[in-house]
Amino acid sequence: MKKKITITLFFLFAIVSISFADTGYVYKGKVGKYPIVFTVWATAATASGDYYYVSQGANKKLQLAGENKGNNWWYFTETLHGDYNGTFLLMWDLTTRNGYKNVTGTYTNIYGDTYKVVLHCVKVIQNPYHI
Repeated sequence: MKKKITITLFFLFAIVSISFADTGYVYKGKVGKYPIVFTVWATAATASGDYYYVSQGANKKLQLAGENKGNNWWYFTETLHGDYNGTFLLMWDLTTRNGYKNVTGTYTNIYGDTYKVVLHCVKVIQNPYHI
């Protein structure tokens, strides 16, 4: 009986894990004229991740929390040390380059300055355990 319960719980956990499975994307590109590396883990509805300006280095990451707004548009809020710092409004392009999607949109900082964003996916990470 214990074995049946254990096996049932294992399969239930596996099904729940798959339904929440997400994919990681690493993008390189620019915000305005500034090169960035943008990493995001996404499900169909939400995303989280970080990015950094290449000139500042990978140890100065800004945090991202995003949601799918429909029609391939995503809205991300950027925070620095937990404080609001800006927003991204990004369109995942359905065309591909080297099999990966491109992203374009805008970034608006806390002062209201808006910059063009162009990103190209350089890596896709399949990870069903990143929940």
